[in-house]
Amino acid sequence: MPDARRVFLRGLLQDAGEIAADRALNILAKVGIKHEDEEDAGPRHLDQLDVTRITSFAAETELGEEYFDRPYFRPPGAMAEAEFLDTCSRCRKCVDACPEYCIVPAQSARMGAPEGTPLLFPNESACTMCGECMHVCPTGALVPIPEEFIRIGVARISPITCIAHGEDHCTACHDACPVVPNAVTFPGGIVGSSPEVNRDTCTGCGLCVSPCPTEPKSIVVMLRGVDADQLDEE
Repeated sequence: MPDARRVFLRGLLQDAGEIAADRALNILAKVGIKHEDEEDAGPRHLDQLDVTRITSFAAETELGEEYFDRPYFRPPGAMAEAEFLDTCSRCRKCVDACPEYCIVPAQSARMGAPEGTPLLFPNESACTMCGECMHVCPTGALVPIPEEFIRIGVARISPITCIAHGEDHCTACHDACPVVPNAVTFPGGIVGSSPEVNRDTCTGCGLCVSPCPTEPKSIVVMLRGVDADQLDEE
């Protein structure tokens, strides 16, 4: 990508981030939460981490699930799909940087994704959320964000095949979840109740899938735009 276009795109992203940050700060203020660095003396310049964190927050709270409504699993930090496709240079640096080899470039016939763009298949190869892919991205298509803001997909549990939804006791998915607080919860206590996925904290990393003892797996990662009922019907 030419340097001039890269500078232009980064300027657009910065402007969009500042706008989203202002909107999110207004939301926080309404619920009584004040940014720790915010001062009453005047407007504060937001650094890149501020913009990233608050833009992610705004996407979750104001833009809703539409922000994540993409037809493929993308690496952590991927921008909204339209912006991602405009910004990704297909350089494969994220593919080469992934220590788990779970990022693959799309082939022309694979899931219909634009050729060369990076894909994840978290049900086959889980993402450890190490952040290497985000940090090596030269165009900003993958934005470095804190682990708690990563949204690759969302895990779903099928009560039909999950043994913890029957008479057996199983905490395999809960034990494998790296998120704090744990995205797999037991509302009635870890003994005597069935597991549920908290979609507000689930990153969709896929680390819960492999430890599941059932075949087919009773917990799988799905795209956030997919209806949860589809898992129960399969």
